[in-house]
Amino acid sequence: MPAPTGILSDLDRVLLSAEEIHARVADMARQISADYAGQLITVVVLMDGALFFVADLLRQIDLPIRLVTLGASSYHGGTQSSGQVRLQWPSGVSFQGQHVLLLDDILDTGLTLAALHERLQAESPGSLRTGVLLSKKRPRASVCAIDYCGFEIEDEFVVGYGMDYQGRFRNLPCIGILKP
Repeated sequence: MPAPTGILSDLDRVLLSAEEIHARVADMARQISADYAGQLITVVVLMDGALFFVADLLRQIDLPIRLVTLGASSYHGGTQSSGQVRLQWPSGVSFQGQHVLLLDDILDTGLTLAALHERLQAESPGSLRTGVLLSKKRPRASVCAIDYCGFEIEDEFVVGYGMDYQGRFRNLPCIGILKP
């Protein structure tokens, strides 16, 4: 097999192929569609990392969806969480009485999702569920229940399919581990 070229050559290894990701996202979409059957879902998305995951997921859900994007970060350019969550909350958006589905790319320390979950709960939604594409096997600084999980992975820094390192690698179709 020839050596990878382009930005794929920066990967030490591919953790999840594009085919594996797309199959699991389709399964998640079917489960979410069944769980919310007949309801309007208010989908709250953490950007920018969840962009690819959420776009693929939402296109496969055959229900009415209201989409709200938020900015939140605890990495601030590094490969480890800083422990400080920065939220960019939308003005003029109400979640009261809504069936809210909070989506993110990855559950790592739990700080970001726990902070958002708490903030959304304070808005008195009709229901609140959480979904992630990836969940790292690691102790959590904060506990946040996950209703939908694509894959459980080891505690490694990953890139691709929306996830980046210093703004690069988001456009990889797979999820991988960078070379040291």
